Amino acid sequence: MIELLVVVVVAVVVVFALQRLVARFKADTGKAEHVLRSGQPATAVILDTYDTGERIDTMYVLVRMRLLVEASPEWSAFESDIVVPVSPVKLSDFSVGKRAKVRVIAASRDIAIDQPLR
Repeated sequence: MIELLVVVVVAVVVVFALQRLVARFKADTGKAEHVLRSGQPATAVILDTYDTGERIDTMYVLVRMRLLVEASPEWSAFESDIVVPVSPVKLSDFSVGKRAKVRVIAASRDIAIDQPLR
């Protein structure tokens, strides 16, 4: 009986760990960190947002945003989708029509939000 209980507890812990890993993978945090380190600053207008239905650490909402990155001397204006973890307290900062600071790698058009999400 105790062995079964231990197996169930371990299985639950593994499931929660896998859920967290998958959510972080979907948010593509590694790529975002790279863009934040090496990208150029820019501004983007939030065209659309929606909740992906997934959470990180049962709190941070994974939000898919459609952004219009404004033109600069290195690139013309372009639209891009991005998934970012946002604290529910900060959700109003990322509503449609608002401007967000971003970082851009011009060659690949990779972008990352460059302002507090949490």
